[in-house]
Amino acid sequence: MLQPDLFFAYGLSSGMAVAAGKQLKKQESTFANKYFLSLVVWLFAFYVPQVFYLLRRFTGWESMFVIREFNDVPAWLYGLYPGATLVMAALGFYVAAALLKSGRVRAAAAQFPIGILIACLIMTVGWDGTGYQRLFYIGSGADWMNHVSYPILDWFTSPIARTLAWLETIVMVPYIVLFIRWARGK
Repeated sequence: MLQPDLFFAYGLSSGMAVAAGKQLKKQESTFANKYFLSLVVWLFAFYVPQVFYLLRRFTGWESMFVIREFNDVPAWLYGLYPGATLVMAALGFYVAAALLKSGRVRAAAAQFPIGILIACLIMTVGWDGTGYQRLFYIGSGADWMNHVSYPILDWFTSPIARTLAWLETIVMVPYIVLFIRWARGK
């Protein structure tokens, strides 16, 4: 979902900074190093494309039903969203790295769950208290606007859930590989 995905980018990127913490302390620049470059490559090779795939395939769901159908997606979103994702990821990476460099390891490590928690709050509460209804809604944007009802449990066998299962695997496997490598000091 577009809105929480920005905070997932913050949290995941701060986690990467923590994993590379020992190596980042030796770097002159937080951004001019192989760790941040690898993070940016991961973002634009895996993370952002999966968001756009979901936006194309499940427009209403990915936009939390702010946008009804794919043809309603404003063109500026395609330019703004990757930049916003990079800004949030860079912010998460920078904050965690700065905290690590100042010796505040716990505060740096807390950035990961803070980002994930905010994303989860947006998904479950939303801006109007209907986040969980939007998260587990399997209908189209038009269905949502027309108040068509579907059982929440149907979400778990829906095309959205199945797509998320394989798509998140494709996104998270390289993330986990990088995380483990960096945590081992490579």
